Amino acid sequence: MDWRKVMLQRLILILSCLSLSVLPSIAQDDMMEKIRQLEQQIQELKILKAQQSITAVKSDQCMKAFAREKFCDCVSTNLPLNINFEQYVHTVITPLDTLGYAAMSIEQKKVVDDTIAVREKCIEKGFFK
Repeated sequence: MDWRKVMLQRLILILSCLSLSVLPSIAQDDMMEKIRQLEQQIQELKILKAQQSITAVKSDQCMKAFAREKFCDCVSTNLPLNINFEQYVHTVITPLDTLGYAAMSIEQKKVVDDTIAVREKCIEKGFFK
């Protein structure tokens, strides 16, 4: 047998062994990436479920106070997540000076501004009628 053929066969055998050892590694890396993506999706779903629960509580509290379903749905879904319904009422009925608006941080002012804007948005849409 020609030495070139022998070397070619050995090279093919070595490459075959290498590809077999690399393929499981690639498949394992791919599987790990898919698991990571699934874990991320599960976490996102948990956050969404928690947000929906918070929104439902806000809506329920609003319905007890105003009994206007469309308005309450609008308010509860548009309020900043960290603002509960009691804070919403307090914010919209309290003058900005009394809230201490001037001394608030930019982030706090944004929450107050967003909260007031939600009220205006929901009333403008005629949801309170």
